[in-house]
Amino acid sequence: MTIGITGPRLRARWRGAVVALIIAAIVVTICLILLGLMSDLLVDWLWFSAIGYLYVFWTTIGAQAGVFFAVFVATAIILWLNGSLASRFALPPSTQRPADFEWILTGVATPPDLRKFMHQRLPWPLVIAGGAGLLSLLVAWGEVHNWGVFLRFLYHVPYGANDPLYNNDIGFYLFSLPAYVVIKNWILLSLLLSALFAGAVYWVHGDIEVNAPGRLMSPTAIAHGSVLLG
Repeated sequence: MTIGITGPRLRARWRGAVVALIIAAIVVTICLILLGLMSDLLVDWLWFSAIGYLYVFWTTIGAQAGVFFAVFVATAIILWLNGSLASRFALPPSTQRPADFEWILTGVATPPDLRKFMHQRLPWPLVIAGGAGLLSLLVAWGEVHNWGVFLRFLYHVPYGANDPLYNNDIGFYLFSLPAYVVIKNWILLSLLLSALFAGAVYWVHGDIEVNAPGRLMSPTAIAHGSVLLG
């Protein structure tokens, strides 16, 4: 006698739970970010209002919002693109029946293979979009403090003296070079997160096998990783 827990009911429960967790994580992250912003905003608003420099306060807010939005959108596009490509070009699903719970006469449930279960039951477009959005929120929140660097870059002026080695205006090292360094660091962080994000998708789909005796990665995963490394 075998009782199988199969069918669309279990699949719908898993998808609903995953979507709910993704939405809850994004909402909690946004609330924490807004809470931290509001405390600083209130103090700054009271201070600049008291000394009569409220326009400086609004300039600061606009710069922070611009940096946050630009970094969030750019990072989300990069992560979503890599995750979607990994999901699209990964190995096709196994021809075996998805791992379902089966009850045998002893009353002990045979647990499913977690990767196969995740591969075939999770709504991958929503998972990839939600994961990319959540990681992008964290990256954008970490880059907000560089708003002053970009303001100095946008409104830089010549210093009036050149360095003796490269004959560049010293203003380049004071205003432009720090912005280039910040952008370079963000690109490296985005590529690292993209590799980890795509690697997780490939691992769930079976393209990366940690304990495999032969090749550990599929040709598709190797090609994707080579492009990111290049």
